[in-house]
Amino acid sequence: MFVLTAEQMKTLESNAVGLGLSWLRLMENAGSAAAKVIRSEFDLKNSKVVIVCGKGNNGGDGYVIARKLNENDIPSKIIAVGMPTTDSSKEMFAKTVDLGLKPLDFNAYEQLACKFIEEADFVIDALFGTGFKGVPKDVYATAIKAINRSKATVISVDTPSGIDSDQGTADGEFVKASMTVTFAAYKPCHLLYPSNEYCGKVTVTPIGIPDAAYKDLAFFAKTVSDEDAAKLLPTRGVNHHKGLSGTLGLYVGSFGMAGAAIIAAKGAVRSGVGIANIILPESIYPIVAMSIPEAVCTVLKGNSGNADPDDETKLCNALSNCCAALVGCGIGRSKFAESNAEAILKTQKIPLVLDADGINILADSIDILRDYNAPKILTPHPKEAARLLNCTVDEILKNRAKSALIIAKFTRSVTVLKGANTVIATPDSKLYFITDGNPAMSTAGTGDMLAGMAAAFLAQGLSADTSAVLSAKLHALSGDRALESSSLLSLTPTDMLKALPKVINELYSLR
Repeated sequence: MFVLTAEQMKTLESNAVGLGLSWLRLMENAGSAAAKVIRSEFDLKNSKVVIVCGKGNNGGDGYVIARKLNENDIPSKIIAVGMPTTDSSKEMFAKTVDLGLKPLDFNAYEQLACKFIEEADFVIDALFGTGFKGVPKDVYATAIKAINRSKATVISVDTPSGIDSDQGTADGEFVKASMTVTFAAYKPCHLLYPSNEYCGKVTVTPIGIPDAAYKDLAFFAKTVSDEDAAKLLPTRGVNHHKGLSGTLGLYVGSFGMAGAAIIAAKGAVRSGVGIANIILPESIYPIVAMSIPEAVCTVLKGNSGNADPDDETKLCNALSNCCAALVGCGIGRSKFAESNAEAILKTQKIPLVLDADGINILADSIDILRDYNAPKILTPHPKEAARLLNCTVDEILKNRAKSALIIAKFTRSVTVLKGANTVIATPDSKLYFITDGNPAMSTAGTGDMLAGMAAAFLAQGLSADTSAVLSAKLHALSGDRALESSSLLSLTPTDMLKALPKVINELYSLR
């Protein structure tokens, strides 16, 4: 599904009008679709429903919602914060009045309007839409404050009012919604920090825009559906054997960090790699070998403090038989780890995933990373991304999409910036969001699992773009599936690894 900026959405609607739809029809479709979603999500019967309408087209959507709820025997109080100013919103206002559903003028009856809002069971926020910029002022700020004071369930139309649709930021007052119903496509604010926290559950609903209107449309990003992911999964014929599924070399783990090696390797094995060769220091060999018997191991003599002269040769020899490599999960930042990580980038030409300490080590040797010409994927969390860009974590969070694109282009790597709505950026400026996943996944080890999965798909011959998108999607779906039998506080990577095969089977059924 597309993610569209305000300007791109205007272009899409203009294309639809050029294909025969009217602006008024689009508004009628939008309001009708929103009302239908709201009725399907909530039992509004015998509830106090208040619809707060602005003076623009978002307000016009609100007036349509009021009519459609009324047609289904759901009365509402309509509050007009400013009289309609666009042709379409004026028309919808008039149709509402003709039905005897007279809106209350917020300017004239501010105290009463705020009372209705604050005592409501449901508030439908139709103040500002995607075109809003700046800071809500005067009566608009007052109305938003009243909405946020209310204990009602708040449903925003298109975007929570007061939030910049394109940037995901808000200066001044903004609505904190329980749910947002948006039209035709996601908007950046639904996926970006910090606004995604205030959108609640986001539902994208079609409004009758024909497929032809999307032709040649520029877009901000795409999300990845289950059907999209299903098409990316590797296939196996009757005569398939392990050699056809690739060999993956995993330089992972260190003393005290055996768990990272185990989880990464299990993620790779569960994602279909033919052979997983874990390259690790002898200090953790026994526990790793016992924990994942499906893997083979190449044991290095060095330890967390010193490198052994033979280790680099042994490491490079092991990787010479591999189709892809994973570097970083739990290796630490010792001279031993640094020497080995740099040796891999200087001597190898196989597709590569860099995670965790692999990223941290090479953040100070960025030229080595840039000059590695084989396909590569970076999987940083915000702190690691900040090290790469020499900025603060807060700067990364406030510009997640832009940060991911900069890293991807600067390092010539597909970049998976982890977090809520994981961002995937490619060196040629493609941008994807993963809208699945949940906060329970924010625990140690989940990133190791993701890195192992991405590397496994590289080893099976998938491109870096595809491997990143597919692994991030499956990872998020596994988190959601595992949460069904766990809790927000109890989810572990082991739970997710157990859920992964079921998720993969479900996607195969969609092919």
